Amino acid sequence: MDSVVAFIERRLRLQVNEAKSAVARPETRHFLGFRLRPQEGGPPEVLLSERSEKRLRERVRELTPRAGGRSLEAVIHPINVYLAGWAGFFRICTVGIERVLQTTDAHIRRRLRAIVLRHWKTKRTTARRLIRLGVKPKTAWRRVYEGRKSWWALSHDPAVDRGLRNAYFAERGLTSLLERFRRTWEAIIAPAQLTLALEYERS
Repeated sequence: MDSVVAFIERRLRLQVNEAKSAVARPETRHFLGFRLRPQEGGPPEVLLSERSEKRLRERVRELTPRAGGRSLEAVIHPINVYLAGWAGFFRICTVGIERVLQTTDAHIRRRLRAIVLRHWKTKRTTARRLIRLGVKPKTAWRRVYEGRKSWWALSHDPAVDRGLRNAYFAERGLTSLLERFRRTWEAIIAPAQLTLALEYERS
């Protein structure tokens, strides 16, 4: 570390930020929002740093306030805008971030479910709406009236999950972060596979 700092500051005449510099394993360091994880016999995985994961969760909470009175579509639009920009910046990440993306998608949908439940206001309205969405009447009434559940607790109830399923939000414009990245990875992998197939045909 001392020799590298001396080279950078004396020879290159650049200033080293000691607070952001260290000698450490690459997977533990944060570099422009990324971290690297070595793979045996292949290139390193490009993953999100812990700071980037935390910031993603915080921004999702900011974009999905439980109060405010906005329509569901008005909440979904800024989420899509943010996720599009986020995915554009982190598009070089490898498939190792699938778990984070899947968890983020699920968390966004749960927060949207809580918003929908607040829009419905009463337990009676909630049960009736769930029945319209395909939940069995007996299950809907029991799950909604059983115990003293907050809107947040009810947002992850199996009956609410079945009624306000993924397709409900997709139909209202919500885009999946995981699906967005999978399309990116397919666009990278497909040309490579085509090249290999052409080389095989020529041989």
